[in-house]
Amino acid sequence: MPDDLDLEDPEAPRSKALVAEGNAEVARRLHDDLFEADQQRLRAILEDDDKLFVCGKRGGYLYDFHQNADHPRGLWRRIPEHLTPAPDAPWEPVFDLDAYCRDTGKEWAWRGPIGRSGGGGAMMMLSVDGSDVLVGREFDLHAKDFVAGGFETPPARQWLAWDGPETLLVFAATSPEHATRSGWPRTVRSWRRGTALEDAPVIHEAAQDDVDAGAGRALGKKGGPLLLRISHTIRSSTLAVEMHGQRVTLDLPRLSPKIANDRFVVWEPLEDGDHPAGSVILRRFDGPPLERVIFAPRPRSSTDELLLSRDWLVLTGHDDLRPWLRVLDLREPEGDIRELPLPEEASNIAILWHAVDPDADDDRDMRLNIWADGPLLPPSLYRIDLDALDDAPQPELVARSKPSFDASGMEARLVEATSADGTQVPYHLVLPREAARVPVPVVVQAYGGYGIAISAHYQKFDGPALLEKGIGVAVAHIRGGGEFGPSWHQQAMRENRPKSFEDCVAVARDLVARGIAPPGGVGFVGGSNGGLLAAVMATRYPRDWGAIKADVPVTDMLRFHLYEAGAAWIEEYGDPDTEEDAAYLSGYSPLHQVRPRAEIIYPPILINAPAHDDRVDPAHARRFAQRLKEAGQDVMLRTSDTGGHGVGETSDRAATDFALSAAFFRRMLAKP
Repeated sequence: MPDDLDLEDPEAPRSKALVAEGNAEVARRLHDDLFEADQQRLRAILEDDDKLFVCGKRGGYLYDFHQNADHPRGLWRRIPEHLTPAPDAPWEPVFDLDAYCRDTGKEWAWRGPIGRSGGGGAMMMLSVDGSDVLVGREFDLHAKDFVAGGFETPPARQWLAWDGPETLLVFAATSPEHATRSGWPRTVRSWRRGTALEDAPVIHEAAQDDVDAGAGRALGKKGGPLLLRISHTIRSSTLAVEMHGQRVTLDLPRLSPKIANDRFVVWEPLEDGDHPAGSVILRRFDGPPLERVIFAPRPRSSTDELLLSRDWLVLTGHDDLRPWLRVLDLREPEGDIRELPLPEEASNIAILWHAVDPDADDDRDMRLNIWADGPLLPPSLYRIDLDALDDAPQPELVARSKPSFDASGMEARLVEATSADGTQVPYHLVLPREAARVPVPVVVQAYGGYGIAISAHYQKFDGPALLEKGIGVAVAHIRGGGEFGPSWHQQAMRENRPKSFEDCVAVARDLVARGIAPPGGVGFVGGSNGGLLAAVMATRYPRDWGAIKADVPVTDMLRFHLYEAGAAWIEEYGDPDTEEDAAYLSGYSPLHQVRPRAEIIYPPILINAPAHDDRVDPAHARRFAQRLKEAGQDVMLRTSDTGGHGVGETSDRAATDFALSAAFFRRMLAKP
């Protein structure tokens, strides 16, 4: 047994001492006047009332969750749908999260409402201290208050769905009986109003070794079929449909994400079979038989987002990291798939709400709203009238966020590095004005896991905190991610994980080889799986980096499956309980690869681990920091006493997180 397992207990004396010493060192080394100024500026950006409003529509209103100086936790508010969301609009407060925290004496984080059909009620979902543990309370949208004696779920990893006004579908890990090995919901219960949750019958359940289960009514006509899902692993699932008094498990490949409405199911196979991996297939399960290919993958292409409403199938994707948008009118499911024009300057797009409630029986949802941005392009909201497709409608600019920094003289470009096996690895590079004259420090961001693609979004916080200070930013699209479809991910799974490491360090070396960054002037930051990547960069390639920040990192690859939620990651990394997998996992496990400073000097390392992260246990961070300290390496451990698996939940805490990261890289990379 390892001799540092006492650090798994946050209340153990060594844990408390390590956290206290780490926070004190971070404050001593990084909390300077420039940090304070950045913190104030970034908080002002977060709390600015004049921002782009991305509203949800329900029951004749547009709803907005807004954080500002008076409401750092957030205020849920609304205006009638015919009005334009703007700072001076007559916003009506609906739910004041800050006031609720004061009234209850607890620190809650917003996770959003689950609306009931008809628009009059919702289940308000709130996180306990920013963790994955949620509670749900029934909320009356007319009275703007919680329903006395209404539905209320106990704290648990959970989600909910309405099944009519008097029934909730509850998938909640409220006890070991209702939880999978990974700690996620194992059962779906049908909970009738006026009864006890513990008496609610189980209508669907996963196995103990599955990841989770869930259910919900299909979008479309009222009384549509019940969809019941089991996630066997993070990538594989089965979907059952209950309609006409029968439950049928759809005959679809397990290894494929699936979405459905009341008539159609859409899936994307992740391995070759009847269709190539990365295809998108539409099948009608209620009505005349129909199956057609909606998207056929090409090299360096992928889909990003699928929206299946009552009337439309909307897809977004990238060809060589350039976005596209396509739609299919489901009234004519065998008709043409239309590609819609996009703003030329946008490098990212996202689908937003439709203008008509998706469960309305009398109207069609005819307006599509999309979010678009780029590294130097502030987020913009565009609208496309789907009812005018025959006229080739151009996206109409509805609103644009004001810039958070002066981008004049800065440059954004797409570059490629060559990995160890010859693979071309693209990365978005954003350079400050100084890069036109001299090499500049650059901070690389990457993730490289679970088939998740990362995008080069607008540099809302790094712009003022890094770019304006003469430090560049790079977003690396390494293998393990989903930028180029399932194969890009699968090339770096399990024993092939080192390919993502080789891709990442290739970007650092390319920046120096091109003369963009000076030797020792490249930093790296990553979180979660990206935090594992950061820790590996420090222990495997220390000479290629000038500073490394690991947020909520996974560091013990021989015990990750024993921590809460970790069992679900075996598919991605391998099984440490098997001799073959343990051999390759130990070969890169950061905790087991730490070497003494007398042998090799690591770059300065900042580890960030919020105390209430229950997805990646902070013990990973504490044990890694202690091992680095014992080896004599330069490491700082920062542990915030609130927050979960992400940045701070309040505007002031989020500003502190961003400002601290910038202070670290300025101090370590931009040395005189």
